[in-house]
Amino acid sequence: MLGRFTVALFFLLLVWGNLVAGLKAGLACPDWPLCQGKVLPPFRLDIWMEFTHRLIAAVATLFILVLSWRRFASYKGLAKAVPLTAVAFVGTEILLGGVVVLLELPVQLTTIHFMTGLAVFLLAAYMAVFDGEGTPARFSLRGHAGLFFGMGLVLFFQSALGAYVRHADAGLACPDFPTCGGSWFPVITGGALLAHFSHRFAALLIFLTIGIICAACFLDPAMNRQRKAALALFMLALGQIAVGAFVVLSGLYFAATALHLATALCMILILFHLWATKSRNEEVP
Repeated sequence: MLGRFTVALFFLLLVWGNLVAGLKAGLACPDWPLCQGKVLPPFRLDIWMEFTHRLIAAVATLFILVLSWRRFASYKGLAKAVPLTAVAFVGTEILLGGVVVLLELPVQLTTIHFMTGLAVFLLAAYMAVFDGEGTPARFSLRGHAGLFFGMGLVLFFQSALGAYVRHADAGLACPDFPTCGGSWFPVITGGALLAHFSHRFAALLIFLTIGIICAACFLDPAMNRQRKAALALFMLALGQIAVGAFVVLSGLYFAATALHLATALCMILILFHLWATKSRNEEVP
């Protein structure tokens, strides 16, 4: 239960951070660790969006520290590196959060801040599934486990690219959909257009790959047990395209961008579930 709560808190933290970015409220608290020079800032929507983001981060940090402490006690051998890494990443994330604010949201550093938070989210998911007692800590890249892990890694970097597009104000570099500037293959004239079009093109490749994986789960007897999760993954991928289109056509409506990230996180969690299921069947930790 502790693991699930921790995963849910980091899910909320990542999505809330996207809402903060969508509302341009990242510098509503321009100081750190205080907000507007106070422990409890004055009530204003943008200020409290950013302040609430910090509060969620504080609660999530407490939960993952307790979870990491318990897993460190129950894990054996090299598996103890997982909770230690989680704690190290949490410390890094706290420092990055302060530096991002004090440096007024530099694009590259803000993207790294997101990637670190996403990594902690996945480490929390690992510790939620593998408790070290009833379910020993395992890691496998063999067979189908490697396929699901690799696909999850692709989604991790696709999400990071999406965060870069968001923070670099490149979300409307292609203001139309499904074409980009009226063309299927636009002439790349700058970094913003390159980032945005790369994100779209990668999304298409990911969707096609997920479609193949889903078909394999129905056709390959060795993967039949994963067909429900694979079908859910495919439906989410299909919905993600629709949400992505709405994000662009709505002019980056903040709720749509948050839903776009939330859907991506759900897809990553399903791939993690598929990988963990296969890893549990392996004999070697």
